[in-house]
Amino acid sequence: MAGQIRAAVTFTNNLDGMVANMLLGAVKGQNLAGERLLALSAAEAPLDSGGGGTLIASGTVVPAAALGDETLVTYDTPYAARWHEDGELVDNLGRHYLGNSNFQNGRKSHYLSDPALQNAEELRKIVGTEAKRG
Repeated sequence: MAGQIRAAVTFTNNLDGMVANMLLGAVKGQNLAGERLLALSAAEAPLDSGGGGTLIASGTVVPAAALGDETLVTYDTPYAARWHEDGELVDNLGRHYLGNSNFQNGRKSHYLSDPALQNAEELRKIVGTEAKRG
């Protein structure tokens, strides 16, 4: 036979590594989405009396360390939950409070849950983008 050519082709893949990188990227995206939610919620959180930002300054993100962990966005003041929910209340002295406060400068109750719901698509895209980069 005249001029035989032979070639051996070996195909290797790293699918396990690719999947692992995507999952790590998703965790990174989840944490970035938490940071974005913190910024969005800080723009709506009520200011303390005198215009102070104690509530806003208490906002933090507790990042997920691994796949399956939650990323937490929290506000940590004695009144954070009360101002967030701002519903009807009867205190221990029997005084009735209707809730629905009119916070200053367009700030409002549900300052964390509303931005999460209203910006859900943006937050999902952040996670998806980082997973693809993984």
